Amino acid sequence: MMRIVIVGGGVVGFSLAEHLMYDNHDVSLVEKDPNVCRIDGDRLDIKLVCGNGSSPRVLEAAGIEGADMVLAVTPVDELNIIVCAIARQYGIKSRIARIRSNEFRGRDAAIDIGKMGVTLVIDPEQVVVDSIIQYIETPGASDASNFQEGNILVRAYQVTEDMPVANKTLSEIGKGLENQPLLFVAAIRDGEGFIPHGDYLIEPGDEIYGIFQRDSIDTYLELFNQTRKDVKNVVITGDSLTAVQLADTLQNLVDKVVLVDPDAEHARQAADILNNIDIVHGDCTESSILKEVYVRNAQFFIAAAKETEYNVMSTLLARAEGAREVIAVSNEIRQDRLFNSIGIDHVIYPRLAIAREILEAIHRGQIGQVVRIRNLNIEALRITAEENSPITGKPLQHIRSKIQKGSIISAILRDDEMIIPDGNSVIEPGDQMIVITYTRHLSRVRKLFKSRK
Repeated sequence: MMRIVIVGGGVVGFSLAEHLMYDNHDVSLVEKDPNVCRIDGDRLDIKLVCGNGSSPRVLEAAGIEGADMVLAVTPVDELNIIVCAIARQYGIKSRIARIRSNEFRGRDAAIDIGKMGVTLVIDPEQVVVDSIIQYIETPGASDASNFQEGNILVRAYQVTEDMPVANKTLSEIGKGLENQPLLFVAAIRDGEGFIPHGDYLIEPGDEIYGIFQRDSIDTYLELFNQTRKDVKNVVITGDSLTAVQLADTLQNLVDKVVLVDPDAEHARQAADILNNIDIVHGDCTESSILKEVYVRNAQFFIAAAKETEYNVMSTLLARAEGAREVIAVSNEIRQDRLFNSIGIDHVIYPRLAIAREILEAIHRGQIGQVVRIRNLNIEALRITAEENSPITGKPLQHIRSKIQKGSIISAILRDDEMIIPDGNSVIEPGDQMIVITYTRHLSRVRKLFKSRK
């Protein structure tokens, strides 16, 4: 168990506090807005201090003395840097800050924030770009998440009659994939999510989740009649740093990238940075602009502007004009179900993505990463097996009774290798597992991997 102080009680801080609390860590949360404090206090069973995170007195009240880690995740870069600087004075070794301005990060930064106390920087724009790339590298996926710094992928596809997986059991499909580290781990049928067994018959209309190594992307895509070679044209719209970073990243991955910027000055600045990309000043909520950039030929249309309303409207119009897949960036988390129901293929929520990225970074210190499968009651949990835990040192077939019914150990990560376990597999101390389980079983599953006192 670690003592962790989080500064910033918004969506990012709340999500972090919730996950870390459920993992039985001693968590304190600092937030200056009384209304946010009240809301967080009603939903979290942790120590909550209402005050300015740059105040040593407030941080002391939150328990910074003797803490193992500080997470500075407010929307203000300068405040996050100050928090880390104070934390260093208290001798805290791990100090993570959410930093978005180029003034404070990168080789051209004016100052070295590492010398000021930040041990790890989380770049919000790059986190969003990485989340979008997950969909572009696996076209047609209905849901996407990564583990192990992008080396282990979880992808979902909606099954149609013409796909090789249709009307086959998982066991039948598995026989043709014996040499591939690939496993189907979840299914959704008629709105209900569950963890399937080998005799599960995949039917058209099902949504199927699989886990696999990056080396097996092409094999997995073939099962759903997809190929990475299909992605040739991408249209991006937005007046944000995210849109520019995404365009810069994609120019090395696809044949043609067009950036449509609704802000004339920002478009000129983008043109100075992006040399090999077509940049158009225009508004993608106007059909004439979408026609001008031939959005009907785009495999992906991505709206990454600062305003959620613009992103939603432009993606809907792009879909109507013929774009194959549309992605919108949104800060309106409460509208998740609405966005999915009106025809937007994928919605990226930056603050939730940032929280997941920080949990991934913390995991290097043994805290498990949790990925929710849609809005259902199934979780993918990455966790490390501790020495002398109930699950180590024995073949899985001898300990299945200890694993919660319906839960499966989908992968063992050992020495940079992904192993799909069978009954004879033995979990060793230090192994990392990806466990698929129902939300109600999370705390019990975690205990199986903890050392017995």
